[in-house]
Amino acid sequence: MKLEELLGVNTLIPSLPITVAMLLQEFQKEEPDARTIAAMLKGEIGLTIRILRLVNSASHGRGSQRIGSVETAMALLGLAAVRQFVNAAAVGGAFKKVPGVNMTDFWRYSLDVAKLSQSMAAPLGMDEGTAFTAGLLHGTGDLILKIAMPARPSLQPPFESDVDRHRAQMADLGYSYAEVGAAFAAQWQFPDEIAEAIRHHCNPDEEEEPETLPGILYLASWSARAHELEMDGPALFDQFPHSVAQAIGFTGAQALCAGAPIEWTGAEEAGDFA
Repeated sequence: MKLEELLGVNTLIPSLPITVAMLLQEFQKEEPDARTIAAMLKGEIGLTIRILRLVNSASHGRGSQRIGSVETAMALLGLAAVRQFVNAAAVGGAFKKVPGVNMTDFWRYSLDVAKLSQSMAAPLGMDEGTAFTAGLLHGTGDLILKIAMPARPSLQPPFESDVDRHRAQMADLGYSYAEVGAAFAAQWQFPDEIAEAIRHHCNPDEEEEPETLPGILYLASWSARAHELEMDGPALFDQFPHSVAQAIGFTGAQALCAGAPIEWTGAEEAGDFA
């Protein structure tokens, strides 16, 4: 199936849920009403749980107290940040079951990429929330491909440990999960910066002056897969993609390889999305 055909099948890319669409309408108003937003979210318990799980995952390790309500999240983080978390949390509900995919493993890995992306963002002058959201969403295109073509050879290895995913899909299909994920992010009204980072994150070193966020996603996804494959010590540092790190000005490779700056995601935490 060609990329244009895939993206033209309306049933493959999940539609924006009605509640989320209504929330986005409120967020887009000149003066959004925080009480209206909180009231709408309280009617969607599963969505609220995922939002708070994401908010607390993103806040972990920075000395922040755990956030127990949407109202507190809005007060501490601001409406712009909460809007991203609303949309990101809704993604988990959009992909509850995908044939042949262990969804807990998929979201566990994706949350690790989100946390790693966030940890690299501030030193590189990037917004931490944007990096976290982009990391969480970077693999959603693979789920759409799996729904569309469950028997395709390049979709069979587990996403979280397949270091050859992009190259294999380009050879097999002529495109990869990155382009599909970018289309999904755009359809769900995530910022263009996130959609474009997802589109280009598989090969940032092909650009003469690569953008920072795609480079962050590349390094974060590489590091999360290295953790899945239990790489450590000198082998981890030797195989780290130093050229990409150098291109975007990331100087923390040695510290990153010496010990993760995040708490690796467990099955229970990922289970809210599965």
